[in-house]
Amino acid sequence: MPETATAGWTCTRCEMTVSWMPEVEKPRLPATWVKEEGELYCLSCRRDIAGDVGVEGLAEGASNDERQKTRSRARIEFELQREPDRQDNRIAKSCNTSIAAVRKARDRLGMQSPAPS
Repeated sequence: MPETATAGWTCTRCEMTVSWMPEVEKPRLPATWVKEEGELYCLSCRRDIAGDVGVEGLAEGASNDERQKTRSRARIEFELQREPDRQDNRIAKSCNTSIAAVRKARDRLGMQSPAPS
């Protein structure tokens, strides 16, 4: 059950803080945040971490262009796995990429695009 005391969370990575007013019921965590190994991460940092993990798999001499494309693919795939029923245009916007890139990622992952709402 949500508590009613003043609540605040700070992202470990970017130090952004989210809080609720004392009279508002607070959740255990903000909706898109996660706690991993005792650390809190906001959605933006979770996307960035997914991109970083994608780049870690590249060869040491990978070009900057290859690194950027790999980071973008990893961020898109993170979003698709996080919320597979989300519209392609919204995923593209949240990842600062094109709808075509999202559709290619769906194809790679064997996922169908949701029907337009």
